Amino acid sequence: MRFSKWQWLIPVVIVVFLFALPTFMHSTRYISLFNQLFLNIVLAMGVYSLWTVGYINAAQPVFYGLGAYTAAILMIKAGLSFWIALPIAGIVPAVIALLFGFVGLKLKGAYFLFLTIALCNLIIWIFISWKGLFNGQIGFYPVPQPVLHIFGYNVNFETSLTPYYYMTFILAIITCLVYLKINNSRLGRVWDSVGKNEDLLANTGISVFTQKQISLSLSCFFAGLAGAIYAPYLKVVSPSGFSLWQGIWIVLGVLVGGIFSPIGAIIGTVFMSLLYLLLQHYSQVQPLILGLILVLVLLFMPTGLFGLPVRIRNKIRDMTGNKAAQTDEKKVI
Repeated sequence: MRFSKWQWLIPVVIVVFLFALPTFMHSTRYISLFNQLFLNIVLAMGVYSLWTVGYINAAQPVFYGLGAYTAAILMIKAGLSFWIALPIAGIVPAVIALLFGFVGLKLKGAYFLFLTIALCNLIIWIFISWKGLFNGQIGFYPVPQPVLHIFGYNVNFETSLTPYYYMTFILAIITCLVYLKINNSRLGRVWDSVGKNEDLLANTGISVFTQKQISLSLSCFFAGLAGAIYAPYLKVVSPSGFSLWQGIWIVLGVLVGGIFSPIGAIIGTVFMSLLYLLLQHYSQVQPLILGLILVLVLLFMPTGLFGLPVRIRNKIRDMTGNKAAQTDEKKVI
């Protein structure tokens, strides 16, 4: 994906606007919504990452939960500070994902998806059953708040959600920049080749399995970091906060936005977050609407919302009889 000088201006303006947003938006409800949006973007980028090597991961919420539980256990039971627990909370899910990958990544297609669904249920069952470590259904409450001193100023995490806004915002930016950089690098091209034709790539001497492991572990590392921030932000960590349903929302968001592009993953996550706000009081019709959206996307927008302008432009060319060479949608995204 290549951006022109002017195309780069759009995300820069959005980032500057979001950075300044808390200074004139004082509603805790809206700040909470943005916090959750930023965390969902981190999870969505992990789903996109694994898709590039040919897999759909519905278990991102439990790796997110592993990060949250790791941070809570280290702070409450081991007495460590949040800033020490934060990187460890990313490493633990990454290592578990690495171990899971030795078995799971040998499967393909729907078999891997079903295995991630089973893994999601298994880890949640462990959270509930291993009471000595995870405290069962109760979980941990209250989770200690971070302590931060900057230039003699104490950042207040107790009474304000704004520090969490900037933490989740910065994590989302770092995650997106990492995946955008990978997408435009040799590693990104290797991952793309793995997803398209891994047998052909294996003949070049590149370890396909290693590339899959790197993609899976990296996605779970960032999910763990997001979970570590989520734990003190919500002040409670319990199994009910990391459900398979959450994983389905994340996957659908990436599909709707455009699973072939990291930008599409971001757009889809924003779209699904807005949809969730509209449907949060209509839980009975959520599965119906989600299923309808998925069918419409697969039938009419296989490249998602991000690829829609190209499809419309090509359709107009066909209708007007313009025989000029059409742009390959996947190259654009």
